[in-house]
Amino acid sequence: MKTLKIGMVGAGWITGWHLQGFSTLANVEFVGMCQDFRGSTEQIAAKKEQFKQRCDDLKLKAFDSFDAMLADPALDAVIVASINPCHYNQIIAALNAGKHVLAEKPVVTDFEQLSQIEKLCEQTGRVVFPAHNFAYRGAVQQARAIIESGKLGRIVSSSFVATHAISDAHARGWRSKKALAAGGALMDSGHHLVYQILYLLGMPQTVQAFVSKIVQKEMECEDTAQMSMQFADGSVCHLMQSWASNHGNGISGIHIIGENGNLIISDALYFNGEKLGTDVEYSDSFANQAKAFADCIMEGKPPVSTLRDVRDTLRLIFGAYESAEKHTVVQL
Repeated sequence: MKTLKIGMVGAGWITGWHLQGFSTLANVEFVGMCQDFRGSTEQIAAKKEQFKQRCDDLKLKAFDSFDAMLADPALDAVIVASINPCHYNQIIAALNAGKHVLAEKPVVTDFEQLSQIEKLCEQTGRVVFPAHNFAYRGAVQQARAIIESGKLGRIVSSSFVATHAISDAHARGWRSKKALAAGGALMDSGHHLVYQILYLLGMPQTVQAFVSKIVQKEMECEDTAQMSMQFADGSVCHLMQSWASNHGNGISGIHIIGENGNLIISDALYFNGEKLGTDVEYSDSFANQAKAFADCIMEGKPPVSTLRDVRDTLRLIFGAYESAEKHTVVQL
């Protein structure tokens, strides 16, 4: 395979980041996109026209449906960037059509569905690559190398914090419904923090959590969540994800403290106060992820964050929700 040919389902704001990320790769051709349309006859007609115009502007093919896109024999892979409830059926259909998949987070929110995807990957020989883009930031990968080198000594404690407001469209759209989103800020944006914990530190043994609805009152689930975790070696970890405030400067970021030093990932990577790397930007994470996906399909290089990490991320998040509901410590 000299050129990886890709299609994408979904037309939300996240699709622009994927398009931008893959645009940097000479060995990838973005063929086209498709989208589900809902509303009245007039609304659907208008949305279809807008979608077609967008594809024309991008010089991409506007597929009539997801099935039509899967039927294109030229496509090697698809990006599933639709809303959460659509992921499972689209991933299964793509694998059965012989396509590799880059699946937006959360890949799925159901353990049995994840098991079925894992089985079908084995049967078809196709890859489902979780879009855990923050793990592909250079600063995060460099931090892991420092941890593995032993330069920090034993890890003592860590914190993973992100606080930012969300748009009205997100606060009142499908993310506001538990049946569609399977959770609030923790399940959505908090996913990024959880899979980075797994990538850098491994799987905790216990979790205790609290959730609150402070600002986004129209949502069915939380706009703020806090988790306390403990690992097998005794080290402790704090996670806080909030959609209630844009004032996280100086607070948000990753902090890891060891016996012999500390790591901070904020506007850059810092090791014991020394600035080591600046590959932390959101846009760059998509470019890095796009290259990793192309390398996975074309050269067989495995993802740094796998379907096993999808399962462990769900275990942690659902464990946190159970803890918050029952006011107890949950064993993982």
